Amino acid sequence: MKLIRKAAALLASAALAFSAFSVPLGAYALTPEQAAELGEALNDGTFTYELVDGSYTITKCDATASVSKVPELRNGYAITAIADGAFLGCTNIASLTIPESVKSIGVQAFAGCTSLSKVHLPSRLTEIPEACFMTCISLETVELSDNITMIGENAFYGCTNLKEFKIPDKLELIGDLAFGDCASISSFDTEGSEHYLFRDGILYSRDLATIYRASTELSGDLYINENVTKIANGAFSMCAKLDNVFLPGSVHQLTDDVFGYCTNLRSVHFSEGLTDIGYLAFQFCLNLDSVDFPTTLRNIDDGAFYNCTALERIILPDQLDKIGVGSFLNCTALKNVLLPQGISSIGEHAFGFTDSTDGTFNKAEGFELSVFNGSEGAAYAKRSGISYKNVNNSLKKVLFITIALALVAAAGVFAAVLMSRGRKSASSAVKEADKLAAEEEEEKNYKKILD
Repeated sequence: MKLIRKAAALLASAALAFSAFSVPLGAYALTPEQAAELGEALNDGTFTYELVDGSYTITKCDATASVSKVPELRNGYAITAIADGAFLGCTNIASLTIPESVKSIGVQAFAGCTSLSKVHLPSRLTEIPEACFMTCISLETVELSDNITMIGENAFYGCTNLKEFKIPDKLELIGDLAFGDCASISSFDTEGSEHYLFRDGILYSRDLATIYRASTELSGDLYINENVTKIANGAFSMCAKLDNVFLPGSVHQLTDDVFGYCTNLRSVHFSEGLTDIGYLAFQFCLNLDSVDFPTTLRNIDDGAFYNCTALERIILPDQLDKIGVGSFLNCTALKNVLLPQGISSIGEHAFGFTDSTDGTFNKAEGFELSVFNGSEGAAYAKRSGISYKNVNNSLKKVLFITIALALVAAAGVFAAVLMSRGRKSASSAVKEADKLAAEEEEEKNYKKILD
């Protein structure tokens, strides 16, 4: 009995000793400020936080989390920011509400959230930064306030299920490819917008001088108005229902990926005045079969006509200066190209090659170049090991080139006249007749050149 009492006394004294030390230990637990000073971040199992200027920034979300809300407070401190890439690759989040306390969101904050279908953004937010929702392939609904003034580059790039988008009233800037490769985008609500207008399936600047993005539901023939001076990168990408495009002379540059993946596009009617065709401008235009470039064209950028597998003929203008790397790579139907004498630069695999998934390049079967002796075209053919024949530099051949270019210029002028007639006021019958006449004229001119 005495032993039991002695043991109980020992346990009691041990408990008292433990309680005596527990208070000081608790008193020395780190506050958020102390943790911040020591460079330690708070982690609650789902989010990682850092204290910045008296409020929390979420720096990381656990990749396996399936949360639906971002907390507004933690330990009595407001959460006011989401850092760069904080939710990058969080594939289990289907819907997310960001609280009103959040004032800023970082670059690529929600990129690769492939299950995210709906997001609510706070009214204090003024910018959607670069690549913020890039490749959120399930995203359908974006709830945002009219206080947004900027949507950054690639912000919604590859959001293939995004169908409608409300343009905030105060929006002033849309970055390059902000809606690039949005394969389902069909409409933009611009009611109340000070700077943008959605008309006839196209998102314009209010003055109609710039095209930012087109509905992928556009179909048939596209006549771009002469008021347009700029077409943004990727503006018509994935418009798979377009048949023929008529470009005005007011557009001097075709930007990157501008008509990429327009898989049904059969012809593009260029106008005199165009000087540059951008990077991957017509990539994967699988039905584009012929291209007659304007005499004003100077540069064709890398991959401009990559994988245009139906492209059978091209006529390059005499004043063309540069052809980029892989400009006509994988154009397997193209069997012969006459390279102008004055070209100063031709990139690797520009003509006569196909590529493969393992990164190798192979010579296209049955391809031959026509080149001028001593020209960059001849040098390209030799260093690439491509079959070629020399064009005689006699007066007769020079005359041939001159006549060919004159015919191309005439075709361009003819197309421009037809385009000017192809306004919205014209009937569909008139437009169809114009299109057929243009095609017949081009074919007739091409036959004259060959003869």
